[in-house]
Amino acid sequence: MDEGDDLNSPPPPAGAAGDAPAGPTAKPEASGDVPAEAATGARRGRGRKILVRSLVALVVVAALCAVGGTYYFDQVALPEDLSLEQSTTIYYADGTTPMARIGDKNRTVLTIDQIPVDVQHAVVAAQDDTFYTNNGVDYGDAVGAAWNHVTGDGRRGASTISQQYARQWAELEGASYSRKLRESVIAIKLNDEYTKDQILAMYLNIIYFGRGAYGIQAAALAYFGKPAKDLTLAEGIVLAGLIDNPEGNSGKGSPFDPTVDAQQAHARFDEIKRQMIAMHFVTPEDADQKTAYPAKVLTAAEARANAVNVQGGMDKPEGLIVHHVLAEVAALTDPKTGQRLYEGTAPDGVKHFDAIRNGGLKIVTTIDRTVQQIAVREASRNAESNMGQQPANLQAALVAVEPGTGAVKAYYGGDSGNAGDYAGYHRDPVLGTGEESCCGGHPGAPFSVYTLATALMDGYSTDSYWNGESPQDFPGSGRSIKMNNPVRNVGETTAAAPQCRSGSPKWCTLDEVAVMSLTAPLFGVAEKVGPAKVIDTARAAGITEMWATVDGKVQKVDVAGNNGQAVFPKYFNTEVAIGQYPVTVLDQAAGMATFAARGLAARTHFLKEVWTNGKKTWTEVVAPKRIPGFTEQMADDLNGVLQAVPQHYGLKMHDDRQVAGAAASWQLGPTTANAHAWMVGYNAYDPADKSNGLAVAVWVGNKAQEQAIVDSSGRSIIGGTLPGTIWRDFLDDALTALKAPPAVFPAKQGTGDKKVGTGISPGP
Repeated sequence: MDEGDDLNSPPPPAGAAGDAPAGPTAKPEASGDVPAEAATGARRGRGRKILVRSLVALVVVAALCAVGGTYYFDQVALPEDLSLEQSTTIYYADGTTPMARIGDKNRTVLTIDQIPVDVQHAVVAAQDDTFYTNNGVDYGDAVGAAWNHVTGDGRRGASTISQQYARQWAELEGASYSRKLRESVIAIKLNDEYTKDQILAMYLNIIYFGRGAYGIQAAALAYFGKPAKDLTLAEGIVLAGLIDNPEGNSGKGSPFDPTVDAQQAHARFDEIKRQMIAMHFVTPEDADQKTAYPAKVLTAAEARANAVNVQGGMDKPEGLIVHHVLAEVAALTDPKTGQRLYEGTAPDGVKHFDAIRNGGLKIVTTIDRTVQQIAVREASRNAESNMGQQPANLQAALVAVEPGTGAVKAYYGGDSGNAGDYAGYHRDPVLGTGEESCCGGHPGAPFSVYTLATALMDGYSTDSYWNGESPQDFPGSGRSIKMNNPVRNVGETTAAAPQCRSGSPKWCTLDEVAVMSLTAPLFGVAEKVGPAKVIDTARAAGITEMWATVDGKVQKVDVAGNNGQAVFPKYFNTEVAIGQYPVTVLDQAAGMATFAARGLAARTHFLKEVWTNGKKTWTEVVAPKRIPGFTEQMADDLNGVLQAVPQHYGLKMHDDRQVAGAAASWQLGPTTANAHAWMVGYNAYDPADKSNGLAVAVWVGNKAQEQAIVDSSGRSIIGGTLPGTIWRDFLDDALTALKAPPAVFPAKQGTGDKKVGTGISPGP
């Protein structure tokens, strides 16, 4: 047992006696110059001090021995709440791979069975050789400590593991006898209340090991890059040796850290090894085999790099996911009371979520790690991506959602969780203020899908005819050539005629309108079916919010909570059908997942499970609902139309897997250049398969002030070019990684009996 009283603090200054601080050292006089009277007086003074210290020491020891029957013993309370602040860890969907770790202290609490017995024994041998037999206080060592104090011996008395735990928990500081007495009382009471295994577990979870690591789990990761359950005996001995002086005095770390002082670290290792043999925790033969000094101990720099990959991961793309999932956890409520599960109130009345940040929760997200890595690779600006060599003003965002469940499988909204989110927005009250993040809504999204679905529900067939020429007058909506604001097909400022199969731009089928994203006829469809119905379709499919400009101010409108009649025409005009109003990439991915699932919409979410103290306390609820009035047969017709969009842009999967999609772009003011471009879509899948497939939305636009978006070759970007390439490459690689079996879309059903919309027939 090491002779350190404050075993988690630096040793006392040289010359210190026991717990007393070192005083100034007087300069000795030359030999023979000290008067006899002075020498005799000095000896008498020292004798009196020794006597006084002896009496005090005897009082302390007597108090410790008789403490069970004293009034003081009754007045010292055992802490009622022994829970510790610990890190909350956010995991990928597999539940084992950490994405990030948050909390004020880098600590993960383990149960004793999660800590190898050899590691437990190494700590006991290093810190308290009577641990399994004492009642919390080693009276023999207490007497020795008192005598050291009396005689001025620089060594301090040892504290048992129970005393060390008591001191840490009760935050007892200083070097007084009263502090020592109080910690001893708490230690004895702990031993009356808890088993040795429970006390050792509490100790191993609270003690500091240096490098910012509180507890054995954090220490195992900080020094060996592995969880505590995988520690070897030798690694446990190294960690046990750190407890005496976890930070050191040099600023470089513990002197018992082999990357700081190999000589001292090895000497301490050998000392603990000998003690383990003496205590019969290991035989000499086994010790030779099991206690070879670890070949690799992480340097402090390597440990910091590991911490950045996990706890410091907020500055990576996954940091945005953490914000989203924490916002969902913070919003969880008790089904009986309706109260938020993790919301607390500070003494000053301020609401907080410390129970999430420091509660040691295990939060499992819906994010597939492999799919996420592919998303970051394809949408971020790196050498392997399509964005790598593009102009610096361009920004991409990508979201993948699982059809049928609404689970977000990949999310890229930017390179850092500490910056803007271009794929959506979050209100994270755990790591943030709960205020809304920026940058999530973009205009020009392919609302043609919702307009097409609404037309099918209104009875129009996919081969019904519509006027596709540009520009067009729609006086009822206030759009006309006379008012200098006619509706034009995107990218056209002069009269233009789409090449439809009939040979007449005024006689284009609905599927042609959708594939070519012809704005003017889509506007006409919305006028026929009613813009409020288009909004209702988008709302039922997964669009939750849109941005509108009212009285010159941009404001976000809650679409999920208000039906079409409530928001049209108060906030939105017929232009809603052509994507004028900004939406998030996340919502667009949700909408596409609904059509991939043949009209079944599931709530989009990032949160899969929450675990508390090793028990699952919350799990996702998947309850998809069908778009009212939208049948599977209509979905088959819609999917039959949208399969032609990727083909139109040459976006073919490497294995000829069937996919469907929609492309769109939004012009820069009154110019023909684009400021936003989108590609959205999904693969065919069979719900009976283990993999539900993926629905993916990709947006490309500007990081800051809007300007024309052009690629590295100077060509104007439209939905089917750069966004389409990102979409195709991501979906191709992700489905391959998921080993999703190829499937086919059901054949078109030919629903609808309305054959003519706004079309003008070229013949009889």
